[in-house]
Amino acid sequence: MPPELDIADRALLAHLQNDGKASLQDLADVAGLSTSPCWRRIKRLEELGLIKGYIARLDPKLLGLHALAYVFATLLDHREETIAAFSRLVETEARIVECASVTGAADFILKVAAKDPEDLEHFLMRGILSTGLVRESQTHFILRQTKTRSPWPLLG
Repeated sequence: MPPELDIADRALLAHLQNDGKASLQDLADVAGLSTSPCWRRIKRLEELGLIKGYIARLDPKLLGLHALAYVFATLLDHREETIAAFSRLVETEARIVECASVTGAADFILKVAAKDPEDLEHFLMRGILSTGLVRESQTHFILRQTKTRSPWPLLG
């Protein structure tokens, strides 16, 4: 069951999703609190696991990553050891930036970053398909991203 969130908690979470570097004073102002109670609320939200961490979002093109793709992967089988080995592969491969188990024809959808299409092909052939874990894959290049990150809706 999700924790109860009041208006101040929601204000803090909304603001932090858009500015993870906000000062404690800015956060306190947004939530209508003084800094000490604001700090305690943020710590509580972290302890509850609602705030999982703080990161810097980087521009993939400025990092030389000009090929982004969604790869739908179907595993060879659904044995526990196959799924565990695939999970280890996903965790250790830096080019795989997102992974989700999905319903439908494929078992997983991966978001993969590479320098260029040739680098992506090399990674798919040598990094994923050569493992013997994947029976079939289908790759969809991302042509343009119109929304790459959005705050989670704070429904209440």
